[in-house]
Amino acid sequence: MAINGLLTWEDGQVTLGGQLLPGVFLDQSIRGEVRFDRSKKDAQSGLHKVPMGFEDADITIALELLCDAKSDCYQKLEIINKIFRADRNANPMVYEVGNRHCRARGIRNVIFSGLDSYESSSDDVITATLMFVEHLPPVIRREKQATAAKKGASAPAVKAT
Repeated sequence: MAINGLLTWEDGQVTLGGQLLPGVFLDQSIRGEVRFDRSKKDAQSGLHKVPMGFEDADITIALELLCDAKSDCYQKLEIINKIFRADRNANPMVYEVGNRHCRARGIRNVIFSGLDSYESSSDDVITATLMFVEHLPPVIRREKQATAAKKGASAPAVKAT
């Protein structure tokens, strides 16, 4: 998958694919966990857990969408939703991350995987939560593939009798 732009958030602003998102940056969280293979133990209760590596990290960014002279919170939410649902064919957008917190956790690329919004009756503010999942593209070993192709090409031809 090709990189569709850069995701950054600093100084109260979030940019996604070169576009400044409306709203004020509130907070972020990053969650990582171990992947387990769970199997039943023979003649025992409970599950046997065997560590199998790590799950892709989940990143959440919360934005506060305020009403101002230019637009209200609903119009700002529409802008973010259009970016989230930009490709109706379900081709996810991959973004390179330009944030020190993510870099410290070893996260380089992410996919915009979810969008939650919340409002209360006490004010004219919508809280939008943008969810991203770490994207680890499969590594393709072209050298091994090229070597295998050469070996297949140099095999002796079989003569029909």
